[in-house]
Amino acid sequence: MTNRKDKIKNIAIIFLLIMLVLTFFSNTIMNYSLVQVSTQQVRSDSITSKVRGSGTVEANETYSVSIKESRKIATVAVKTGQEVEEGDVLFTLTDAESEELIAAREELEDAEFAYETAVLSSGLTVAERQAIENGKGSSLTDKQNALANAQLVVNNAQANVDALTKQAASGSSVDTSAEQSALTTAQQNKIAHTATVDAAAAAANDAQTKMQDAKTAMEADTTGDVTLKEKYDAAVTAYNEASAAYIKAQQDALNYDNAITNAQNAITNKVEAAGTNLTAQLESAKTTLTNAQTDLEKLNAKFAAEITLEGQYNDIKDLKEKVAELQGNAVDASIVAPISGTVTEIYYFAGQTVTPEETMMMIKPENKAFTLQFSVSATQAKKIKVGDVGEVINNWYGDDISVSVASIRKDPANKSQNVVICEVSGNVSAGDNYTVSIGEKSSNYDFVVPTSCIREDSNGHFILIIESKSTPLGNRYYARRVDVEIIASDDTSSAITGALEGYEYVITTTTKPIAENEQVRLAE
Repeated sequence: MTNRKDKIKNIAIIFLLIMLVLTFFSNTIMNYSLVQVSTQQVRSDSITSKVRGSGTVEANETYSVSIKESRKIATVAVKTGQEVEEGDVLFTLTDAESEELIAAREELEDAEFAYETAVLSSGLTVAERQAIENGKGSSLTDKQNALANAQLVVNNAQANVDALTKQAASGSSVDTSAEQSALTTAQQNKIAHTATVDAAAAAANDAQTKMQDAKTAMEADTTGDVTLKEKYDAAVTAYNEASAAYIKAQQDALNYDNAITNAQNAITNKVEAAGTNLTAQLESAKTTLTNAQTDLEKLNAKFAAEITLEGQYNDIKDLKEKVAELQGNAVDASIVAPISGTVTEIYYFAGQTVTPEETMMMIKPENKAFTLQFSVSATQAKKIKVGDVGEVINNWYGDDISVSVASIRKDPANKSQNVVICEVSGNVSAGDNYTVSIGEKSSNYDFVVPTSCIREDSNGHFILIIESKSTPLGNRYYARRVDVEIIASDDTSSAITGALEGYEYVITTTTKPIAENEQVRLAE
């Protein structure tokens, strides 16, 4: 029984030892798998906020001397470094016509020829040409008003043509109601009179029969009966009257036919007359429209010619002035100093031909300081202000040189940078290279950390500090975020504010990127 208990005890001890060994090795392996970090304690220190930059000294202002024509230099009257007064002779030029003068004369001749040709082809009167040359041509407003009025005439003529064309296309009839009424009446009268003609014809035939019967009876009488002769005479009379009535009825019928024909002709004539009149009106309206359009085109051409001639004539005047100026420069010409100052550069010498607008000489104005400029980040630019005094770091010979910030502006070539322009005076010359340090004096701050350990994200600046937690197997270390604000910086360190006590250790370097609250191990 005792041996059994001993065995169980030994097995438990062995198990605990194995667990202890495994726990130790697992903790060791885990530690080596963690990101290794280096730290530095937050300290109280002094910060000197200075901005450094290098640049080349330049003359603050320089004037370039040039001419507007190509000329050959006869003499150079000054030397580099010589002080000159405004109006002093710098160069003398040879007496010769420049290429620009010859070209200007040719250009003037071409312009005058083109102007004369344009005048002859424009159709303008002599008075109109003279008005242009005297500057008394119609104004632009007058031209616009005249064109608007001409266009209105065209629009009205077009509207009239459109209306008449529409009327002709619609085939609308003329009013023939009166003539149609007369035709209807004549036709009705003829119809009504037909019965009268028929009745008159029947009466004439009956009277003729009675007359023939009376004649036959009279001729057959051998007794000499007088009454038969009287009956015959009466029958003749009745026949004559019936024949006359029939003839009159036929004549009346013919009149009614004529009335019908006349009424029909009246209708036809009126319709034809109306059509002929509409056609004539339409042709007349088209002619009016064509004339109005022609007038508008002529007016447009006239005004265009006037504007062209005005421009050409003004060009001729300018060319004449240019020729006169160049002719004046062709003899005894000299170039004088535009300002008082010091000659810094001479680019042309005696015997050389000057290119138009090319710089011949540079003059630095008297009593003007030099400048030096360099680029800095936007953050650095906030550390200095206009008027801050700087010092030249590489002033090896101890020359008397003073530097001050003249202006701070955005760099047009890089919007994220600022250009610091310093005014430099003393024993300096254009072309000297200097490194300048500008900034405030040193100040003490409670929380100073290496600038390299300050991080930034969308929420602002922050640092990661080490936070320690005790465990049965030892201390565990975690990276904790602390939001901070930078209040001063120098080349390596920054003064910050935030939720700090002053004894914290800030993470300065890591073997791998780490995140907030991530477990890490300290560098040995």
